[in-house]
Amino acid sequence: MSILDEAKEKFLKVVTDNSLLRSNVDIKMRPLSAEEAIGKPKRDDYPLLLGKEVLVEAKFNEARGQVFTDEPSDFSGTVRDVLSLKIDTNRNRAILVATINAVLRYLSMTEKTVHCRNEEPELCSKEMADRLFNRYGEDLTIGLIGLQPSIAADIIKIFSPKNVQIADLDKKNIGRNFDGVIIKDGSRYQDEVVAGNFLALSTGSTIVNGTIDRILEVSKQSNKNRVVIFFGTTIAGVADLMNLKRLCFQSH
Repeated sequence: MSILDEAKEKFLKVVTDNSLLRSNVDIKMRPLSAEEAIGKPKRDDYPLLLGKEVLVEAKFNEARGQVFTDEPSDFSGTVRDVLSLKIDTNRNRAILVATINAVLRYLSMTEKTVHCRNEEPELCSKEMADRLFNRYGEDLTIGLIGLQPSIAADIIKIFSPKNVQIADLDKKNIGRNFDGVIIKDGSRYQDEVVAGNFLALSTGSTIVNGTIDRILEVSKQSNKNRVVIFFGTTIAGVADLMNLKRLCFQSH
């Protein structure tokens, strides 16, 4: 059973226990524009600004839950309708994960489900790099799964290019020299990047694109002492349901 399947079962119990499954609640989802999602940060190479990914938002009453996806879709229905979807496509996984984020935020069972904006992404990445340095020291090796440019820049600056590897699925990034690190093809080398470093620092959107289970499996197989940490708003609710480590300092 996948991580998302397990999270779905736990979420079903939560909404059943809170009498939300049977209630007639609309969950409206819409793709956000780049400026709505991230504002005007200093860097101009975020995937959101380049049109590589879209931030989709679910609203449950006044609670908001956002996820990254490459298959954005509008959706309106009940929690029961969402749980009836087959989670075999990025589109349906995005709808489920955004709904989990919004409903758990409504129930105060998760937090930081709305993306940071303007100068906040850079503040987050600096704090993240500083926290990792203080926790693990300068010799930490990091496999970054999913290029988030400000995070990549700050961890390379602190830990040096020789201690950082990056894997990404965007063909335009593959082979690119990013501050001294050559970006690898995530579809071919993700396992190598995860297994070859003490810490796998992964975008939470892996819960939507279906690659999260392989990341966790490879990390566990390669060495039980290895660490996997996810970043971003996308995986907020699932991380709390499944006790996964997540860092997300400037989101709302």
